[in-house]
Amino acid sequence: MSSIPVDALQFGGLSMSNSRVSYDKTRIAGSTKASYILHSKGGCMPGQEELFTNNSRSHPGAEAPIRGNKITNAFVRERYTEGQPVIGTKFPKTSNDNYTYQEYLPNDDDTLDLAIKASYRQVFGNFFLMESERPIELERRLRNGDIPIREFIRQLAKSPFYRSNYFDSVNQQRFIELSFKHLLGRPPISQEEVIKHVEMIYQEGFDYHIDYLIDSLEYEEAFGAFTVPYQRCWNSPCGSTTSNFVNTAALTRSFATSDNAIHGRKTSSDAVGGVSQLLQNLTSEESNPIIIPDNTQKIALKKTQSKQILDDESFSD
Repeated sequence: MSSIPVDALQFGGLSMSNSRVSYDKTRIAGSTKASYILHSKGGCMPGQEELFTNNSRSHPGAEAPIRGNKITNAFVRERYTEGQPVIGTKFPKTSNDNYTYQEYLPNDDDTLDLAIKASYRQVFGNFFLMESERPIELERRLRNGDIPIREFIRQLAKSPFYRSNYFDSVNQQRFIELSFKHLLGRPPISQEEVIKHVEMIYQEGFDYHIDYLIDSLEYEEAFGAFTVPYQRCWNSPCGSTTSNFVNTAALTRSFATSDNAIHGRKTSSDAVGGVSQLLQNLTSEESNPIIIPDNTQKIALKKTQSKQILDDESFSD
Protein backbone atom coordinates (compact mmCIF):
# COMPACT_ATOMS: atom_id res chain seq x y z
CA MET A 1 0.00 0.00 0.00
CA SER A 2 1.30 3.44 -0.88
CA SER A 3 1.83 6.29 1.56
CA ILE A 4 -0.92 8.38 -0.04
CA PRO A 5 -3.40 9.62 2.59
CA VAL A 6 -6.80 7.93 2.43
CA ASP A 7 -8.60 11.25 1.83
CA ALA A 8 -6.29 12.02 -1.10
CA LEU A 9 -7.21 8.78 -2.84
CA GLN A 10 -10.66 10.15 -3.58
CA PHE A 11 -9.14 13.16 -5.36
CA GLY A 12 -7.35 10.98 -7.88
CA GLY A 13 -4.38 9.89 -5.82
CA LEU A 14 -5.15 6.24 -6.47
CA SER A 15 -3.66 5.40 -9.84
CA MET A 16 -1.30 3.00 -11.54
CA SER A 17 1.52 5.36 -10.59
CA ASN A 18 0.58 5.96 -6.95
CA SER A 19 3.81 4.25 -5.96
CA ARG A 20 7.09 3.73 -7.74
CA VAL A 21 6.81 1.63 -10.89
CA SER A 22 10.36 0.80 -11.94
CA TYR A 23 11.86 -1.30 -14.71
CA ASP A 24 15.44 -1.79 -15.94
CA LYS A 25 16.73 -4.10 -18.62
CA THR A 26 19.64 -2.02 -19.89
CA ARG A 27 22.30 -4.17 -18.26
CA ILE A 28 21.16 -7.65 -19.23
CA ALA A 29 20.26 -9.60 -22.36
CA GLY A 30 17.28 -8.76 -24.53
CA SER A 31 13.73 -10.00 -24.18
CA THR A 32 12.67 -13.54 -24.97
CA LYS A 33 9.29 -12.39 -26.26
CA ALA A 34 8.67 -13.87 -29.71
CA SER A 35 7.59 -10.49 -31.10
CA TYR A 36 11.16 -9.19 -30.82
CA ILE A 37 13.26 -12.28 -31.60
CA LEU A 38 14.57 -11.40 -35.05
CA HIS A 39 16.80 -14.48 -35.23
CA SER A 40 17.70 -17.54 -33.17
CA LYS A 41 20.06 -15.61 -30.85
CA GLY A 42 17.74 -12.66 -30.28
CA GLY A 43 16.99 -13.53 -26.65
CA CYS A 44 20.70 -13.55 -25.74
CA MET A 45 21.71 -10.28 -27.39
CA PRO A 46 22.30 -7.34 -25.03
CA GLY A 47 20.57 -4.01 -25.51
CA GLN A 48 22.17 -1.15 -27.43
CA GLU A 49 21.85 1.64 -24.88
CA GLU A 50 24.82 3.56 -26.25
CA LEU A 51 23.06 3.81 -29.62
CA PHE A 52 19.64 4.98 -28.45
CA THR A 53 20.39 6.91 -25.24
CA ASN A 54 22.26 10.20 -24.98
CA ASN A 55 25.22 10.28 -22.64
CA SER A 56 28.26 12.47 -22.06
CA ARG A 57 30.18 10.55 -24.74
CA SER A 58 27.57 10.98 -27.47
CA HIS A 59 28.23 13.21 -30.46
CA PRO A 60 26.14 16.41 -30.47
CA GLY A 61 24.12 17.16 -33.57
CA ALA A 62 25.04 19.94 -35.96
CA GLU A 63 22.11 22.07 -34.77
CA ALA A 64 22.57 21.41 -31.04
CA PRO A 65 22.63 24.58 -28.90
CA ILE A 66 25.91 25.54 -27.25
CA ARG A 67 24.39 25.64 -23.77
CA GLY A 68 21.80 23.32 -22.35
CA ASN A 69 22.05 20.64 -25.03
CA LYS A 70 21.36 16.98 -24.27
CA ILE A 71 25.05 16.04 -24.14
CA THR A 72 26.01 18.65 -21.53
CA ASN A 73 22.83 17.82 -19.60
CA ALA A 74 23.82 14.16 -19.58
CA PHE A 75 27.31 15.09 -18.32
CA VAL A 76 25.87 17.10 -15.42
CA ARG A 77 23.47 14.28 -14.57
CA GLU A 78 26.22 11.65 -14.64
CA ARG A 79 28.47 13.69 -12.38
CA TYR A 80 25.55 14.12 -9.99
CA THR A 81 24.75 10.41 -9.84
CA GLU A 82 28.38 9.62 -9.10
CA GLY A 83 27.69 11.06 -5.65
CA GLN A 84 25.13 8.25 -5.16
CA PRO A 85 22.15 10.39 -4.15
CA VAL A 86 19.05 8.72 -2.76
CA ILE A 87 16.50 8.59 -5.59
CA GLY A 88 12.83 9.13 -4.76
CA THR A 89 10.55 11.42 -2.80
CA LYS A 90 12.06 12.52 0.50
CA PHE A 91 10.14 13.04 3.74
CA PRO A 92 11.27 14.68 7.00
CA LYS A 93 12.22 11.37 8.58
CA THR A 94 14.23 10.27 5.55
CA SER A 95 15.49 13.62 4.27
CA ASN A 96 19.05 13.08 5.47
CA ASP A 97 20.89 11.09 2.83
CA ASN A 98 22.88 9.11 5.38
CA TYR A 99 23.38 6.05 3.21
CA THR A 100 22.73 4.65 -0.26
CA TYR A 101 22.18 1.11 -1.45
CA GLN A 102 22.17 -0.78 -4.72
CA GLU A 103 18.58 -1.14 -5.86
CA TYR A 104 17.81 -4.18 -7.94
CA LEU A 105 14.96 -3.31 -10.28
CA PRO A 106 12.59 -5.85 -11.86
CA ASN A 107 13.11 -6.75 -15.51
CA ASP A 108 10.46 -9.38 -16.18
CA ASP A 109 7.89 -9.01 -18.93
CA ASP A 110 4.97 -8.48 -16.51
CA THR A 111 6.76 -5.50 -14.97
CA LEU A 112 7.50 -4.22 -18.47
CA ASP A 113 3.79 -4.22 -19.33
CA LEU A 114 2.97 -2.48 -16.05
CA ALA A 115 5.66 0.16 -16.65
CA ILE A 116 4.43 0.82 -20.20
CA LYS A 117 0.81 1.23 -19.06
CA ALA A 118 1.85 3.47 -16.17
CA SER A 119 3.97 5.58 -18.55
CA TYR A 120 1.08 6.06 -20.97
CA ARG A 121 -1.28 6.96 -18.18
CA GLN A 122 1.13 9.43 -16.59
CA VAL A 123 2.46 11.18 -19.71
CA PHE A 124 -0.81 11.25 -21.62
CA GLY A 125 -2.81 12.34 -18.58
CA ASN A 126 -5.13 9.33 -18.44
CA PHE A 127 -5.98 9.89 -22.13
CA PHE A 128 -5.29 6.55 -23.75
CA LEU A 129 -4.10 5.89 -27.27
CA MET A 130 -5.78 3.52 -29.66
CA GLU A 131 -3.87 0.30 -30.23
CA SER A 132 -2.86 1.47 -33.71
CA GLU A 133 -1.36 4.68 -32.22
CA ARG A 134 1.03 2.95 -29.84
CA PRO A 135 4.74 3.49 -30.63
CA ILE A 136 5.57 -0.21 -30.98
CA GLU A 137 9.18 0.36 -31.99
CA LEU A 138 9.74 2.47 -28.86
CA GLU A 139 8.22 -0.28 -26.70
CA ARG A 140 10.56 -2.80 -28.34
CA ARG A 141 13.60 -0.70 -27.51
CA LEU A 142 12.50 -0.51 -23.87
CA ARG A 143 11.86 -4.25 -23.80
CA ASN A 144 15.24 -5.07 -25.29
CA GLY A 145 17.17 -2.80 -22.89
CA ASP A 146 18.11 -0.25 -25.56
CA ILE A 147 16.64 2.62 -23.52
CA PRO A 148 15.73 3.18 -19.86
CA ILE A 149 12.34 4.42 -18.67
CA ARG A 150 13.56 8.06 -18.77
CA GLU A 151 14.17 7.92 -22.54
CA PHE A 152 10.83 6.15 -23.04
CA ILE A 153 9.12 9.01 -21.18
CA ARG A 154 11.07 11.59 -23.23
CA GLN A 155 9.95 10.14 -26.55
CA LEU A 156 6.32 9.86 -25.41
CA ALA A 157 6.35 13.53 -24.40
CA LYS A 158 7.78 14.48 -27.81
CA SER A 159 5.34 12.28 -29.74
CA PRO A 160 2.83 13.73 -32.23
CA PHE A 161 0.01 12.45 -29.98
CA TYR A 162 1.23 14.44 -26.97
CA ARG A 163 2.04 17.53 -29.00
CA SER A 164 -1.35 17.49 -30.73
CA ASN A 165 -3.41 17.14 -27.55
CA TYR A 166 -1.35 19.04 -24.98
CA PHE A 167 0.58 21.67 -26.93
CA ASP A 168 -1.15 22.61 -30.19
CA SER A 169 -4.68 22.47 -28.72
CA VAL A 170 -4.12 24.48 -25.52
CA ASN A 171 -2.66 27.81 -24.49
CA GLN A 172 0.92 27.95 -23.23
CA GLN A 173 -0.03 28.34 -19.57
CA ARG A 174 -2.07 25.14 -19.75
CA PHE A 175 0.69 23.28 -21.60
CA ILE A 176 3.26 24.20 -18.95
CA GLU A 177 0.91 23.13 -16.15
CA LEU A 178 0.44 19.75 -17.81
CA SER A 179 4.08 19.18 -18.73
CA PHE A 180 5.09 19.77 -15.11
CA LYS A 181 2.38 17.40 -13.92
CA HIS A 182 3.19 14.70 -16.47
CA LEU A 183 7.00 14.82 -16.31
CA LEU A 184 7.91 16.15 -12.85
CA GLY A 185 4.88 14.87 -10.93
CA ARG A 186 4.00 18.30 -9.51
CA PRO A 187 2.26 21.54 -10.51
CA PRO A 188 4.22 24.74 -11.21
CA ILE A 189 5.25 26.39 -7.95
CA SER A 190 4.60 29.98 -9.03
CA GLN A 191 3.59 32.16 -11.96
CA GLU A 192 7.23 33.24 -12.25
CA GLU A 193 8.16 29.65 -13.01
CA VAL A 194 5.46 29.53 -15.69
CA ILE A 195 6.69 32.78 -17.27
CA LYS A 196 10.25 31.42 -17.34
CA HIS A 197 9.11 28.41 -19.34
CA VAL A 198 6.91 30.49 -21.65
CA GLU A 199 10.03 32.45 -22.58
CA MET A 200 12.00 29.21 -22.95
CA ILE A 201 9.45 27.77 -25.38
CA TYR A 202 9.41 31.02 -27.36
CA GLN A 203 13.19 31.12 -27.65
CA GLU A 204 14.14 27.43 -27.86
CA GLY A 205 11.02 25.51 -28.82
CA PHE A 206 8.87 22.61 -27.67
CA ASP A 207 11.53 19.87 -27.73
CA TYR A 208 13.98 21.95 -25.69
CA HIS A 209 11.35 22.47 -22.98
CA ILE A 210 10.71 18.71 -22.73
CA ASP A 211 14.44 17.97 -22.57
CA TYR A 212 14.92 20.66 -19.92
CA LEU A 213 12.39 19.00 -17.59
CA ILE A 214 13.54 15.42 -18.13
CA ASP A 215 17.25 16.26 -17.94
CA SER A 216 16.82 18.34 -14.79
CA LEU A 217 18.36 17.28 -11.50
CA GLU A 218 14.87 17.46 -9.97
CA TYR A 219 13.73 14.67 -12.30
CA GLU A 220 16.91 12.71 -11.50
CA GLU A 221 16.37 13.09 -7.74
CA ALA A 222 12.70 12.13 -7.86
CA PHE A 223 12.64 9.33 -10.44
CA GLY A 224 16.11 8.51 -11.74
CA ALA A 225 16.51 6.66 -15.03
CA PHE A 226 14.29 3.66 -14.32
CA THR A 227 11.17 4.91 -12.50
CA VAL A 228 7.95 6.08 -14.15
CA PRO A 229 7.02 9.61 -12.94
CA TYR A 230 4.07 9.83 -10.54
CA GLN A 231 2.19 12.54 -8.66
CA ARG A 232 4.43 13.52 -5.74
CA CYS A 233 2.29 16.09 -3.90
CA TRP A 234 -0.57 14.01 -2.52
CA ASN A 235 1.41 13.65 0.69
CA SER A 236 4.04 15.95 2.22
CA PRO A 237 7.47 15.46 0.62
CA CYS A 238 10.31 17.76 1.62
CA GLY A 239 10.10 21.13 -0.10
CA SER A 240 6.40 20.79 -0.87
CA THR A 241 3.75 23.24 0.35
CA THR A 242 0.02 23.03 0.95
CA SER A 243 -0.55 24.98 -2.27
CA ASN A 244 1.09 22.12 -4.18
CA PHE A 245 -1.58 19.75 -2.88
CA VAL A 246 -4.35 22.22 -3.75
CA ASN A 247 -2.97 22.74 -7.26
CA THR A 248 -2.45 19.01 -7.79
CA ALA A 249 -6.10 18.44 -6.88
CA ALA A 250 -7.11 21.18 -9.34
CA LEU A 251 -5.11 19.55 -12.13
CA THR A 252 -6.16 15.96 -11.41
CA ARG A 253 -9.82 16.32 -10.39
CA SER A 254 -10.66 12.59 -10.22
CA PHE A 255 -9.27 9.15 -10.93
CA ALA A 256 -11.13 8.46 -14.18
CA THR A 257 -10.92 11.94 -15.72
CA SER A 258 -8.35 12.66 -18.41
CA ASP A 259 -6.43 15.92 -18.61
CA ASN A 260 -7.72 16.38 -22.13
CA ALA A 261 -11.32 16.19 -20.88
CA ILE A 262 -10.67 18.68 -18.05
CA HIS A 263 -9.45 21.47 -20.28
CA GLY A 264 -11.98 20.53 -22.96
CA ARG A 265 -14.98 21.20 -20.72
CA LYS A 266 -16.95 24.29 -21.73
CA THR A 267 -19.84 26.03 -20.03
CA SER A 268 -21.13 27.11 -23.46
CA SER A 269 -20.47 26.09 -27.05
CA ASP A 270 -18.74 29.42 -27.74
CA ALA A 271 -16.35 29.13 -24.79
CA VAL A 272 -12.65 28.72 -25.43
CA GLY A 273 -11.15 25.32 -24.63
CA GLY A 274 -7.62 24.46 -23.56
CA VAL A 275 -7.36 27.14 -20.90
CA SER A 276 -5.34 27.17 -17.69
CA GLN A 277 -6.68 25.52 -14.54
CA LEU A 278 -4.23 27.22 -12.17
CA LEU A 279 -4.10 30.83 -13.36
CA GLN A 280 -6.08 32.22 -10.41
CA ASN A 281 -4.27 29.99 -7.90
CA LEU A 282 -0.86 31.19 -9.11
CA THR A 283 -1.64 34.87 -9.63
CA SER A 284 -3.91 35.78 -6.72
CA GLU A 285 -3.88 35.41 -2.97
CA GLU A 286 -7.14 33.45 -2.98
CA SER A 287 -7.11 30.01 -4.55
CA ASN A 288 -10.07 28.35 -6.19
CA PRO A 289 -11.72 25.86 -3.84
CA ILE A 290 -10.93 22.19 -4.36
CA ILE A 291 -13.63 20.56 -6.45
CA ILE A 292 -14.67 17.46 -4.55
CA PRO A 293 -16.06 14.69 -6.79
CA ASP A 294 -19.68 13.71 -6.13
CA ASN A 295 -18.61 10.16 -5.28
CA THR A 296 -16.31 11.48 -2.56
CA GLN A 297 -19.11 13.51 -1.01
CA LYS A 298 -21.33 10.39 -0.91
CA ILE A 299 -18.54 8.35 0.71
CA ALA A 300 -17.92 11.07 3.30
CA LEU A 301 -21.65 11.30 4.04
CA LYS A 302 -21.93 7.53 4.54
CA LYS A 303 -18.92 7.56 6.89
CA THR A 304 -20.43 10.41 8.89
CA GLN A 305 -23.79 8.64 9.15
CA SER A 306 -22.15 5.35 10.17
CA LYS A 307 -20.10 7.11 12.82
CA GLN A 308 -23.19 8.87 14.13
CA ILE A 309 -25.04 5.56 14.40
CA LEU A 310 -22.14 3.99 16.30
CA ASP A 311 -21.93 6.97 18.64
CA ASP A 312 -25.68 6.82 19.30
CA GLU A 313 -25.50 3.10 20.07
CA SER A 314 -22.54 3.61 22.41
CA PHE A 315 -24.36 6.42 24.18
CA SER A 316 -27.53 4.35 24.62
CA ASP A 317 -25.51 1.45 26.08
